[in-house]
Amino acid sequence: MSKGKYYFSKSLEKGLKILSLFDGETPVLTQSEVAKTLGMNMTSTYRYINTLEELGYLEKDAKTKEIRPAVLCLLFCNNLMRATDRLRLIREVVDRVHGENNISIDVALVVDNALRRLYHREAEETLTYSLPDNSQNCLHNTALGKAYLSCLPEGEMQDRVAKLVLAAKTEKTITTKKKLLSELRAARQRGFATSDEEYLPGLLAIGAPLIDPITRSGVGAVSFDFSVLQHRADEIVVRYADQIVQTARLLSELLPAQRNSHPTAGLTITD
Repeated sequence: MSKGKYYFSKSLEKGLKILSLFDGETPVLTQSEVAKTLGMNMTSTYRYINTLEELGYLEKDAKTKEIRPAVLCLLFCNNLMRATDRLRLIREVVDRVHGENNISIDVALVVDNALRRLYHREAEETLTYSLPDNSQNCLHNTALGKAYLSCLPEGEMQDRVAKLVLAAKTEKTITTKKKLLSELRAARQRGFATSDEEYLPGLLAIGAPLIDPITRSGVGAVSFDFSVLQHRADEIVVRYADQIVQTARLLSELLPAQRNSHPTAGLTITD
């Protein structure tokens, strides 16, 4: 057993993962929802929630028993954000590209099979769709997800695809793993992936992977998003392929380096 593993705190891990469940799409949760999402039993879940509540990081509604981040959690997050300029620099890159082209841009990291949105800019006078902060089961039908999968080593990419449930979001969604793998390999060769109304009718997107600057492993993706009422899929590739790849490279350089080749470890916890 390595020294790092020997001194690893499972209790701290569980507490932090409970806090990480809250986002713009999920401002409140119940104890049952926390337990189910993280694979914890109710007794352990209650103990960790109660501890975070006593410390002032969570608060519980006396009537509904719903749990939400407390003021101290807000202050804690604010202090962490002030301690690093990385997110500010990422926003500056996205804002510049957005301003020069008036396009919608999404930056997301991948956790298990979910996309966690890091930053979003919406084009003016556009009909494009904005992804939720946390999007499940969309690695196979979005440009973000396919760009991420395409940058994985061949063996890992095959393993990830084998475990995916290829749910059809639209009539254009890829639902066979053989076809998905073929498209991912083509995306790897050209450096970007596309989604032609596969996630939502009327939504076109082109995306490129975000690569950890130290380990060179994939951690997420960036995409440019468009409406079919204003653009054609082939025109997007011609006009924006080079720019999405360059934007992804710039953003990758600003990402915090990961300790190992698996920075997006799962959220399931066992007692």
